[in-house]
Amino acid sequence: MRLAPGFSNYPRTMPTAAVGETRLPKNFKRYAKQFSLLELDCEPGSVPGKAKLQACAAVAPPGFTFSLVVPSRVASLEAGPEFDKALKSAQSVSRVLRAKWWVIRTPAEVRPTRRARESLAALAARLQEGGMRVAWEPRGVWDEKAAGETADAIGAVLVQDIAREAPRAGSVLYARLLALGRGGRVSLSLADVVAERLQRYEEAFVVVEGQGAREIQQSLGMALDDAALGDPALDAPSDADGEANEADGDDSLDDDTLEDEGASDDDLDDEDGLDDDDELDDEDEGR
Repeated sequence: MRLAPGFSNYPRTMPTAAVGETRLPKNFKRYAKQFSLLELDCEPGSVPGKAKLQACAAVAPPGFTFSLVVPSRVASLEAGPEFDKALKSAQSVSRVLRAKWWVIRTPAEVRPTRRARESLAALAARLQEGGMRVAWEPRGVWDEKAAGETADAIGAVLVQDIAREAPRAGSVLYARLLALGRGGRVSLSLADVVAERLQRYEEAFVVVEGQGAREIQQSLGMALDDAALGDPALDAPSDADGEANEADGDDSLDDDTLEDEGASDDDLDDEDGLDDDDELDDEDEGR
């Protein structure tokens, strides 16, 4: 990746860092040139249609990381038909995108009990069977020590907000930054703090809520300038781009279409749990 001059005061011995956001952008091809990570929520009804997912997978460059948040029915750790149905749908998304991470965001109702730890360990093991890594993001009454020990015990990486506090030791970091600055952006001074803390890790995956991922990239010396993003060589269509365009009919991958095509529970009856391409193409033609 070409580095934009003057963006970083830190040495180039930075960890392997992937930075990104939590919403599928209007122009995914441009986004994937600028960032190296996208986290998507697999909650039924919010998942893009199969053709859109295939289009994103086709144009994602080598090394790009898709991360998936498991549905709330799965994160609740309450086994049953709805749990299995939601998990199957999320696993279908992971196969289409060739995702590398699962994020288990347990609700406040999941408390630090032995039963919860056992259920969490079983879910983590099940998710890891496909070769994906697991990050765990507890909500509620888990204190830092209990959460860290549990994450280690189940073989997961604890999700941390390293802008608020110094992260725990380890070789791999999965961080979520809550943008609290003006306009929901991460300030450059805060981004510098994050960049300094990332130096402690061999690998770092940083998800930014709202806006501000570019500021993190700048502080890491990883941001492409506008000229690079607009470079005709970068925008030249590749074979993968052609496949994506054929599947999608619009390489901008616009948000309105994605929202209309979001997979609901009723769409999960076929073999892979996702909308069929033919159905999506028919919908596109009708718009």
